[in-house]
Amino acid sequence: MRLLTDTQLRSLKKIASEPVGGRGDGVLFFKRRGAGNIEAYYRIRLEGKATLIKIGQYKATRDGNGYTLAECRDKVRELARIPRENGCDLKSYLQEQERARQQQEENQRRELEAEACKGTLSDLIEAYLQDQERQGKESANQSRQAMKKNVIKAYPLIAAKKAKDVSPDDIVVILAAIHNRGSEAESVRIRAILHAIFNYGMKSDYDPTRVGDKRFFIQHNPVAATRKNTRANNVGERVLSHQEVKQLWDEITKAEYVGFVMSRFIRFMLATGGQRPKQLSRARWEDFDFVRHCVTLRDRKGQGREKIHVVPLSRRALDIIEEVQAVTAGYPWPFCTGVKSRSKESKGELVPIDPNSLKTAFTRYNNQLAASCEREGRTVPEWFTARDLRRTVKNLLIDAGVSREQRNLLQSHGQTGVDIKHYDRHEHLPEKRESMKRYDALLDKILKGVDVKLVDMAHYRSVVTKDEEVVL
Repeated sequence: MRLLTDTQLRSLKKIASEPVGGRGDGVLFFKRRGAGNIEAYYRIRLEGKATLIKIGQYKATRDGNGYTLAECRDKVRELARIPRENGCDLKSYLQEQERARQQQEENQRRELEAEACKGTLSDLIEAYLQDQERQGKESANQSRQAMKKNVIKAYPLIAAKKAKDVSPDDIVVILAAIHNRGSEAESVRIRAILHAIFNYGMKSDYDPTRVGDKRFFIQHNPVAATRKNTRANNVGERVLSHQEVKQLWDEITKAEYVGFVMSRFIRFMLATGGQRPKQLSRARWEDFDFVRHCVTLRDRKGQGREKIHVVPLSRRALDIIEEVQAVTAGYPWPFCTGVKSRSKESKGELVPIDPNSLKTAFTRYNNQLAASCEREGRTVPEWFTARDLRRTVKNLLIDAGVSREQRNLLQSHGQTGVDIKHYDRHEHLPEKRESMKRYDALLDKILKGVDVKLVDMAHYRSVVTKDEEVVL
């Protein structure tokens, strides 16, 4: 059988073939299809039956698709060599090759799917925050804003990394930028949030209740390898003197850009024994008991749990509430504000006074106080915050002779959180009232300018009126 030529193939009507090699090696077989294309096959007898193995389309023209005649011959010679060199049946060999090819494609598909399923740092942050929000964590929104500002927007390339590939070097880059702009405390806070985020990621892959379909495959927490800035976490020691307490009480209502409600709130913090500002500002009107002269503060712990703390109200505290009542009686909270900077549907919405607004108020007061001292040639006092005010009250409680246990009760330190339905909210209220009496007696003398450190309770009880005792 002669070898075919390109001329013969181009004019092919139906079929044509040429030998591949010796006897039993089969033939190169060509067949014209109805569309005019010519297809090449390797034809061989397998198990006594003629079998066609497709090579592909014959390339009839220079610009056409398919294989040239020479390429078709090379391919069939390769197929003819397989049984001789591998000592196996060609059909079985080709089937095995096809299975291997399909398996390889499946493995590649799975690898691509697994890679696509591996979450980025941005995915991990979002999954953590959604989990926090689902649990009702109050800090979730603040954490979201902090991560958006300091990680996602500041370092998009790091945020786009697979979470498992984020290194301690990446974390240092993020934290160093915050530290270098002078925000040491913020740097420590961001480190703590990132540490919690990666701890969440290490466990979330094996949590059937996890949020989203991303997995993170994190083996080690990269934040743990970074050095913690302990200097920024030093326990504050700022305590206001009696004179500074009186000055704050007298001048906060006159401070520029510190509103009426905010100034009364700062006074209310002093009058109620230095309660936590967030809990104090979130107390609604219905939380105030004007018969028993107390207010119920709630510390939401997430997932419907809350810790409650009942604070007795002195006459001084009640007077402040009466002042703000003239302004906020129609609102949900005595101490609230409208947030003009919010966007869309929440713009101008009333909300309780938040920590940022309180921080701004203290900043304005401190700046005004510093400017006044500089004008008068006096020493500028050390800056103080709401946290320092709470610490100051604790020291005043000590000066007033209130025991450690009673101080902790009044300021809700270390009390075990339990469901409200199982808790007598007025438990320990008599002890709290007694502590508040001692404290308010000392505060009264401070605000009157009397130079005292301890309260003479025998003298106090001899002059206090019955009405005042009812109030306290």
